[in-house]
Amino acid sequence: MIDFDIPIGWIWLLRWVLFLGPLLATIVLGWLNRANRAALVGSFFAFLYGVGTIFMTHQIAIYFGAWSYGGETLMLMGFPVDIWLGGALLFGPVLYLMFPKTAPIYLTLPIIIGLHGLVFSSLEPLVFAGKGWFPGVIFVFAIAHIPALYLARWTREDRLLPLRAALLAFGFGFLAFVVLPSVVMTAMGGSWNLSDIPIWKLAAGLPVLGVCFLLGVTAVQMFVVHGDGTPIPLDNTKRLVRTGIYAYLVNPMQLCSAAAWIVIGFIIGNIWVASAALMAWVFVVGMVRWHHRHDLLVRFPDGWPTYRANVSEWRPRWRPWIAAPARLTYDPGRTNHQKLVTFLTSQDARGLDFIAEDNAKLSYREPDEHQSFTGLSAAAKAFNHINFFWCLVGAGLLMLTLPLGYMRHIKTHLREGGHVETTR
Repeated sequence: MIDFDIPIGWIWLLRWVLFLGPLLATIVLGWLNRANRAALVGSFFAFLYGVGTIFMTHQIAIYFGAWSYGGETLMLMGFPVDIWLGGALLFGPVLYLMFPKTAPIYLTLPIIIGLHGLVFSSLEPLVFAGKGWFPGVIFVFAIAHIPALYLARWTREDRLLPLRAALLAFGFGFLAFVVLPSVVMTAMGGSWNLSDIPIWKLAAGLPVLGVCFLLGVTAVQMFVVHGDGTPIPLDNTKRLVRTGIYAYLVNPMQLCSAAAWIVIGFIIGNIWVASAALMAWVFVVGMVRWHHRHDLLVRFPDGWPTYRANVSEWRPRWRPWIAAPARLTYDPGRTNHQKLVTFLTSQDARGLDFIAEDNAKLSYREPDEHQSFTGLSAAAKAFNHINFFWCLVGAGLLMLTLPLGYMRHIKTHLREGGHVETTR
């Protein structure tokens, strides 16, 4: 390790350079790539991902003593806001637009080595390095910076949609449920202080919070599986999604956010965090409804009006609205298949036709869909036809079965020497 002294004035100047430099570079590179919409969208997604994950990973590093920051100006929970946003710009739009064809590991490795050998230990009083600062650097790069660059690359190339959507959901989760409450508490008072929360509050709040997150994540999954897109209009769906949680509710992600903020406010005892739920309502009224009128109605003139007339924005239906029956094919000679069909029939599953075929695999297929579901995934999809409770049970199962199936798909292609999912 090389340790040298940098004048204090230069160190504080460096803090502004770390923000203004990436900001200026983003503006210039964005203008130079203005004709490449896919690259710009990918860069923007990388920035959004970085804003949430950089803040969270740095908070973890600070908590475990990997490093701490000096200064009191423009700080959020001990983290300089300018360095935070500058890092999201640098390890998103800047590096990607400068080196769009370079693997992210090759872009970040020199920076990691530079931090280790030249810079990090010499930045006091801007940064005070702890004993585990280098593992902390690796942690931040592995969780925040490298995935952000891959997200930009995959978005521009229109590849690996499930992984892209997972990264967007992961980054948004930190942004919405860690960064936003932290900003609110910094402005209005309060703190996380998780160790001071009564056990009864955690026992009451965490299961409800888990259901809230399930609402949001299954909505993203349905957009990927049935819509061939993401929830963000810049990378929107190719087909109208009316299945899964969307058979019960038009805006599950907005309901997820609003309910989660209320629950988080309850757990930490902060009314201001809970009141952030009003933002979700304002967002629906001001933005989502505009998007519905000017995008979904135009793209899906035959399906959207009927769907919207039968499904509410905020209040979930107890029983699903099914536009056309799906098919569940099963083997009547297999006991587990017959038990599932008996259960679904006893629960008066709606919009589900049962097709008995000897020696058939359990499979589920919706009309006008390009794929079918088999095994446990088929059972999970069939649960969606019962009621809202069983829809959530099925959604939880699909959170496990579909990613596992997708990973098996990737491994098979890699073993065969193929190129993994060159399209969405």
